[in-house]
Amino acid sequence: MRFFTLTLFGLILICTAQAQGVTDAVRWSFFSPGGTARTLGVGSSFGAMGGDFSVININPAGLATYRKSEFTFSPSLTNNKTTSFLVDDAQRITQDKYNSFSVDNISLVFAGKGSGVRSTFAIGFSKIADLNKNFSFGGSTRGSITQRFAERANGREVEGLDDFEAYPAYATGAIYDLDENKNYETDFDRFENVDKSQEVDQEGYINELSLGWGGSFSEKFMLGASIGVPFVSYQELKQYAETDVNNTNPVFTALNYTEYLNTSGAGINFKAGFVYAPIRQLRLGGSFHSPTWYTLNDDYYTNLDYSYNDGESQFYENRSPDGSFKYRLKSPARLVGSAGTLYKLGPIQGFINADLEWVDYNNNRFDFTSHSTDPAEEQNTIDVNDEVEKYLGSVVNLRLGTEMAIGVLRLRAGIERGDSPLSADTQKVRTNSFGIGVREDNFFVDLGIRFRKFEEGYVPYVLVDPADESLVNNEVTQTRIVVTAGFKF
Repeated sequence: MRFFTLTLFGLILICTAQAQGVTDAVRWSFFSPGGTARTLGVGSSFGAMGGDFSVININPAGLATYRKSEFTFSPSLTNNKTTSFLVDDAQRITQDKYNSFSVDNISLVFAGKGSGVRSTFAIGFSKIADLNKNFSFGGSTRGSITQRFAERANGREVEGLDDFEAYPAYATGAIYDLDENKNYETDFDRFENVDKSQEVDQEGYINELSLGWGGSFSEKFMLGASIGVPFVSYQELKQYAETDVNNTNPVFTALNYTEYLNTSGAGINFKAGFVYAPIRQLRLGGSFHSPTWYTLNDDYYTNLDYSYNDGESQFYENRSPDGSFKYRLKSPARLVGSAGTLYKLGPIQGFINADLEWVDYNNNRFDFTSHSTDPAEEQNTIDVNDEVEKYLGSVVNLRLGTEMAIGVLRLRAGIERGDSPLSADTQKVRTNSFGIGVREDNFFVDLGIRFRKFEEGYVPYVLVDPADESLVNNEVTQTRIVVTAGFKF
């Protein structure tokens, strides 16, 4: 079975190790449609409008509004700034930055001809989630990670200890069973303050390859459908340390614990939608996004070194074997309702669009038995899915955007307001976007910028008693800039 510690939006889930699946569920199902700078600039609100490749991921019926074929290319630059501190020792505040350059969109749209029934086809890829971030913390709080190792080991013979936490701790002397009663001990008192620090580096993305069709029927009614193949890649490196800076512990000297995780895989989904224009100035739309059926593979290892003094200095190190685990995940379906209006005020014309999106995150479902013959994975699947249902809930996300055209100049703005996927968390995820562009007959350039800010909690290691855990507060500010160059033909 896979493992890694727990980090989630806004709220920390304090429960058994099986709850780690909740982290995965959020990671692979929490995203915002995007791709082009135009869509980013209007807050990803395009469900009733169309005329941009990114509608293939919102409401593919919008493809039917194309009058000319189009090629687009969209590079991006993202800056993540994370400010972190231990809640019980807020004197030391750390700030980490992560800058990443990537390509958010490459697409081709082939527009149909005619004024009656017209078909448009599109193919391309879009980045729908950016998982790059790093943060660090340090300070002195109650307890040691060795308590977690002991809890993982208690009640087991040495031969039955897991390869990634409990056995490395036993092999290095971080835990021991002096009385040979399967009740493991550590060099720390439960209420002892320990100097601890950690660096967390996360890199990854979800890129979706899409193939779509949009059909227009006399310009009043449009239908569309698309198939999406998301490709996922995620790497996480955690380097945790404990030290006895002031020599308050007569035995312990230092501990360093490294966790590495690499997740890769792919999935498939489909989307279908409609747009209805009862009058030229008004458009109403709706779309259904199927679940995404993922097949994922985790590769991981840990490394622990522990030094202490029992009359003379001792140092031991243990690296786990390389672990690998393949499994399936079905992410939740989505419903999107849209309304938009076209306006003209003298030389100024444009649109206003609103999208409401409903997602039920507790419909995430894991299957750990799909590629495993271990009978324990059947119960593990049940336990993790129960945790998903318990802690995740349904949300309604609002996206509101506008575009104003003055000659060849385009000005854009948008907002996104969304709920946390966690059912007990009332925090809103707030995003503001702006954009500008120049459009000629056969060429255009757009610039979009998005600002997002939120808070999240992080627990470096999970214990049976939540009162013994250390809690880290992360304040995350993300700035994303996308430039799109497009050619019409």
